[in-house]
Amino acid sequence: MSRQPSLAAGDLARLGCALLVGLAVAFPAGMIFAGRGEPERNPRTESATTAERRQVFSPDVLDDPHFRARQRRNVEALERHCRESGELCAEAEGARAWLEGRAD
Repeated sequence: MSRQPSLAAGDLARLGCALLVGLAVAFPAGMIFAGRGEPERNPRTESATTAERRQVFSPDVLDDPHFRARQRRNVEALERHCRESGELCAEAEGARAWLEGRAD
C-alpha cells in the first residue's frame, strides 16, 4: 500500500501564493468583463421632486390612500381579535374611533 506524499510547508506556501496571484488577476478581470454587453442605463428624465410616486416621509402620510387602507385593515383585524378572544377590545374601540375621526 503506497501513501500519497504530503505537502511540505514550502509547497503549501507556494500553493497559497499561487492562489492569491490567481485571485488578484481573476477578480479585476471578472469586474471588467461583467460590465460588457450591458445596454446604457438611461438617466431619469424627471427630477425627484416632480416624479410621480408615493411620498413616504411626507407629513401628509395620514391622508395617503394606501396608508388609510392598511390602517382600516389593521383596525378590522383588531376588532375581529376582540370578537373572537375578548382581548384588546378597548384598543379596537380606540383604533376605530381614530379611523372614523380621520375620515373627514
